[in-house]
Amino acid sequence: MKFQAVITSALVVAAAGAIPQQAIAQTAPTGAILDMATAHPTAFSSATYQQFTVSFVASAASEYVSFAFREVPAYFSFDDISVTQQGSTTNLLPDPGFESDTAANAGTNFPVGWGRWIQPVDVSAIGEVASSSYPYGCDSGPHAGTYFWCDGSVQGYDALYQQLNGLTVGATYTITFWLTDDSGQAMNVPNIDMLVYAGTALPTGTQTIGTPPSGSSPIPVPGTVWLMLLGIGGLGIYLLFRRRMRRA
Repeated sequence: MKFQAVITSALVVAAAGAIPQQAIAQTAPTGAILDMATAHPTAFSSATYQQFTVSFVASAASEYVSFAFREVPAYFSFDDISVTQQGSTTNLLPDPGFESDTAANAGTNFPVGWGRWIQPVDVSAIGEVASSSYPYGCDSGPHAGTYFWCDGSVQGYDALYQQLNGLTVGATYTITFWLTDDSGQAMNVPNIDMLVYAGTALPTGTQTIGTPPSGSSPIPVPGTVWLMLLGIGGLGIYLLFRRRMRRA
């Protein structure tokens, strides 16, 4: 225990020296059109999927739709998403249920057809492509099919997004998705939260990672972000190890 305490102190000092102190405890990016902490304040029952819906009015022909997660003690399961224009049943998302993924892609952070953004401090238990045979940390499997998204982001918010093109300005679009959480706890900010965004730009203060889907433009990663990630990397690994040990 003394050795663990020394390691923990060293990691905290290293992280605090590498990044601004306020960056460690992240608040959600502003502008969400749905906050699950208020939309679903009670705990999910036995990690059972439930369907949720929110709408937005397009202000431009091209807009981003994002789904952000933060789950400190456990994991969210997310699947079968749709975006439809009012009066139509056509889903505008090319891979709404992650079924374009393959077994080789399970366990990676980049589902086919989806872009990814995070807050700069987010290094621990970010989301992965999961499957019925590889659930990552999720207690549930997919809502339907073989693949789904499993996310247990610990520090900052971790998100999936797609850029929708050819929208009708002024038209109403409905976002529908299936979600569950295996913590057994009610949603609460800042520990267990899921948010939906829609707008002409990705939320302020976020950073894209990997290769975004076709039609989107990557945001270059500034050197300061890499320094911050390096500074808290050890702390993130420790927190993840500690959480896994607590679950065992």
